[in-house]
Amino acid sequence: MVQTIRTKDSKEKEKSINGLTILGKELFLLRETSSEVDVYDTINLSFSRRWKLEELMDPKDVVSCRKNKCLYICNYKFSSQSKEILRIDINGKLTKKWSTGNNFGCLSVTNESNIILTIFSKNKLIEYSPEGQLIREINLSSKAGICYPLHAVKLANGQFAVSHGWTSADLHRLCVIDAEGKLKKSFGERRGSTNGQMDVPIYLAVDRNGFVLVADRDNSRVLLFDPDLELKREILSRDEHGLRRPRKILLDESNGRLFVADNENFRDGRILVFDFK
Repeated sequence: MVQTIRTKDSKEKEKSINGLTILGKELFLLRETSSEVDVYDTINLSFSRRWKLEELMDPKDVVSCRKNKCLYICNYKFSSQSKEILRIDINGKLTKKWSTGNNFGCLSVTNESNIILTIFSKNKLIEYSPEGQLIREINLSSKAGICYPLHAVKLANGQFAVSHGWTSADLHRLCVIDAEGKLKKSFGERRGSTNGQMDVPIYLAVDRNGFVLVADRDNSRVLLFDPDLELKREILSRDEHGLRRPRKILLDESNGRLFVADNENFRDGRILVFDFK
């Protein structure tokens, strides 16, 4: 492990980390029910500044787009309000926002600079343009047992890597689906902790060679899969690396590092930084 990045103020230990992303040479960190965004230097991993976004109430995830030099934040707001995606420039200015209705979840950005929203409660993915225009909705195959999708990333071949499975669900898997939502291949089975099982595979990262990293939250580990979804190894664990409940992972290939947002019982958020080659 290279370093542990903790939230700046002691009071923030009460909050979990809900999102982190890198744009340029800066790391952006968001906390549960907070309108503030902390910014760190990615070179020396030191705190540099903080934004306060009046529109932001309860962020669920944040991603960045290098082409458009901006961040996208899924803003839950209040349970009775319409959810949003906010587009923020590198200086913390809101440049665009659009309603997603009652839909919220984790985000990813495609090679075309579109935004993928994974909707846990409705078993679907929604793809938006950078300006918030609806491109398509992908209904996931319930016949194939894909329920409670947690995160999705569009692959170079146009298919999608999707993780699914919640505490109330039997199947906890990593899947590849096509653009129609049909299952092409999968790894995993019933919820568990063996080498062939996962327990809430909550977040994904994909490297330039198509290898997939999975934050296996309730097993306190991060797994590495090849493009055919063959498990290569457990790269991080509770015993060897001190993981508690990894919620988000962020791959920084240019600097050979992996960032892990690690929470304890949905509190006491911290960022762990590991070498990754």
